[in-house]
Amino acid sequence: LCFAGGHGTGKTTVVCNILKKALTKGFLKSIYVSLNDIIVALVNNQDGRAALRMEFLTADFLVIDEFDPRHMGSDNASDLFGRLLEDIIRIRSQNTLPTFMCTNSPNVIESFHGPLKQSISSLMNYFTMIPVLGKDLRKSGL
Repeated sequence: LCFAGGHGTGKTTVVCNILKKALTKGFLKSIYVSLNDIIVALVNNQDGRAALRMEFLTADFLVIDEFDPRHMGSDNASDLFGRLLEDIIRIRSQNTLPTFMCTNSPNVIESFHGPLKQSISSLMNYFTMIPVLGKDLRKSGL
């Protein structure tokens, strides 16, 4: 599932509650990361890349928050990361492992550019988009 909506509308709260419920139901391995966390982990950690990739591939639940292009520094980084992420999501999908994404972009595909846009377009075929509407609840003190 991909939750898409403005800042502060509750996307992260929803997926964190899903992870909490999964843990109470006996699923032992749930991972919550931001897109930036994955980039840093996979691109900068050459020695541990295979182990990290396996963690993302085999987790009972994977949440990727802040799924937007602001973390992509260059076309080369975007291309590398697009290929890594596409691999992770395809394999998780083939193994029917739940994957959730949260984004502030109403049109995820159009928010990316360059080589990564094609990978993201392909990845989004694996996700059901759920629009999250409303005002920024952080500003209302809730």
